[in-house]
Amino acid sequence: MPPSAAKNVTDAGEVRAAEQASYTRDAVSERPDLTIVGDAVYDAKAFRSEHPGGAHFVNLFGGRDATEAFMEYHRRAWPKARMSKFFKGSLAPAEKPVQADEGYLKLCAEVNELLPKGSGGFAPWSYWLKAALIFGSAVAVEGYMLLHGKSLSLSLALGVLFAWIGLNIQHDANHGSLSRKAWVNFACGLTQDWIGGNMILWLQEHVVMHHLHTNDVDKDPDQKAHGVLRLKPTDGWLPWHLLQHVYILPGEAAYGFKLLFLDAIELLAWRWEGESISKLAGGMYAPSILLKLAFWARFVALPLFLEPTLWTLLCLSATICSGSFYLAFFFFISHNFEGVGSVGPQGSLPRNATFVQRQVETSSNVAGAKLAVVNGGLNYQIEHHLFPRLHHSYYSIIAPVVKKAVEGMGYKYVHFPTIGDNLGSMFRHMHHMGQKPAKVAKAE
Repeated sequence: MPPSAAKNVTDAGEVRAAEQASYTRDAVSERPDLTIVGDAVYDAKAFRSEHPGGAHFVNLFGGRDATEAFMEYHRRAWPKARMSKFFKGSLAPAEKPVQADEGYLKLCAEVNELLPKGSGGFAPWSYWLKAALIFGSAVAVEGYMLLHGKSLSLSLALGVLFAWIGLNIQHDANHGSLSRKAWVNFACGLTQDWIGGNMILWLQEHVVMHHLHTNDVDKDPDQKAHGVLRLKPTDGWLPWHLLQHVYILPGEAAYGFKLLFLDAIELLAWRWEGESISKLAGGMYAPSILLKLAFWARFVALPLFLEPTLWTLLCLSATICSGSFYLAFFFFISHNFEGVGSVGPQGSLPRNATFVQRQVETSSNVAGAKLAVVNGGLNYQIEHHLFPRLHHSYYSIIAPVVKKAVEGMGYKYVHFPTIGDNLGSMFRHMHHMGQKPAKVAKAE
């Protein structure tokens, strides 16, 4: 038999075996080389090298269900015929497959029509000027203080610049919305490590967990405050929650110390909030640790070596706190406000609610296009959660169409006219959540 004929026979046999194979979700969770989309199981390890958006996105969904992740990041239905060569089997009959949200796909088609022809929704050229200005300014300020000594005002400004890098550069990059070229997104995504975070931990938290399970009482890591705050109806109550609306803002400033230092424990354990990072992404383990060590050397050790004083520590703390406050403030008010939805047991939304409803009713917008320029569009959290791989420069353009469409579906669309309005709603919501409930759940 000719080699080509033998190969065809082998391939045919593999296809038949795949057609007969059946996997439970538990079985797939033990196989980081596999991923689920709809009612089918695919070879993630084989596909990752062919993924146009970069292997690291596929790696993170090894052993997981990627149905809604594909849908929201590609704004189209799963190309089942094209992906047939990676087909490994079907989801077991006892398992309920995640269905694509047809209403969402219809909205995607409307939104795609609003984008500049040929842009694909990626960053316009003008964005790169802004990105270069922000990153260049941060490097210049940090370098100036290394050469001339610490300044409190410049340290505070550096924290804001770090926050702008987080909002305007790494955020878009790690959602794959800067460029069609995977290496561009990957390289810019590493600016998360430059400002003290970690790209892989961020991807696990946001792409794998938060975006797919926004305000889910069990699955959203941003809803886990470990007793410090009471954020969701299933949280236990503790006496200091009565004052959580008072200490929330100082807490946002202090959160940076956890991000910069304590998250290294999560990195070493290769997990985020108890959820393991896929072993398929293990190739980034050692580089991630090295990048964390490099940040500590550059940002902490070098300044203290050059100027070993309490003043240096104060200025370093000022940078951490100002950056942390700026970042946490805008994210927190967008998912914690009066009437915000929560998903799951005792929540206002069931987990089988549509993808659109789960994203729209757990998020809010604030202000308009001018703030979007400064904050990387993340004041349009509704549009961002619906279309995370759409560059932020388009959010204010598509917002009216999105609002009309989701309200036509019967869903609540919340847009606060000012930051003050949003902040007031957050304070009232946190005050309400901090009151002792009639039936007290056991605290975490």
